[in-house]
Amino acid sequence: MILLVFLCLLRYPKSGINYENAMKKIPLILLILYTACSPKEEKKVGKVKLLQKEQFTQVIDTADVLLVDVRTAPEYEAGFIAGAVNIDIKKADFEKRMNYFDRKVPIAVYCVKGGRSAKAAKKLAEMGFETVYDLKGGYAKWMKDGDKQ
Repeated sequence: MILLVFLCLLRYPKSGINYENAMKKIPLILLILYTACSPKEEKKVGKVKLLQKEQFTQVIDTADVLLVDVRTAPEYEAGFIAGAVNIDIKKADFEKRMNYFDRKVPIAVYCVKGGRSAKAAKKLAEMGFETVYDLKGGYAKWMKDGDKQ
């Protein structure tokens, strides 16, 4: 669009634009257009892997995975997956609390049905955690399939 305006100004001598000077500025204008229109590089974001219960179980059975229940404290107290720490995604200090953990250690998250854990997983990936696992179907699916704390 800028180039179009520039070319239109060339047609009208009263605009005060000299053709030779204008031609010298075309590469600069093209560079500006290219920079403005090219897709922006996204932040480096870790990967989030949505896992079925069986895959999730295999992941959390490894010793080097941090299991995080992102539900509220009352939900957590009503039942949780063994070994999980409760860090509520709805609390203002969620990011601050997660900053205590090593970003290279894989993190597995879950909530009731998967909505909050999806948000938490995305947030953790944006924070630079390299590997984030999310339980598909959440704790409700976990319990439905017969596992207890």
